[in-house]
Amino acid sequence: MSRLIDTNAQDWQPVRPELTRGVGGKLLLDGAMRMVLTRVVPGGNFPPHRDAYGHLFHFLSGAGTVIIGDKRIVVGEGICLQIDAGELHGYENNGSEDLLLISVNRENS
Repeated sequence: MSRLIDTNAQDWQPVRPELTRGVGGKLLLDGAMRMVLTRVVPGGNFPPHRDAYGHLFHFLSGAGTVIIGDKRIVVGEGICLQIDAGELHGYENNGSEDLLLISVNRENS
């Protein structure tokens, strides 16, 4: 079934506030695949952690760093990263404006 999602009409909701600082999201899709428009304010971060599911991060704007295992990757507009289930990962906004990304989470198959 088709539907229109007006993200301008949605409020930013805290994303895993027990772990994160300055990370908010707007839910775009929920189910076996979950998609969230994610905003990380300057200085905000999602510390390194492991999840039982994989991710795809597509960065829309801003500047930041993603940690995958022992690697640190500089990210910005147009960068897309795939993270496997169980892989250590996290990200931070080390820029002066919001870091925006679409986070797609998928069940481990």
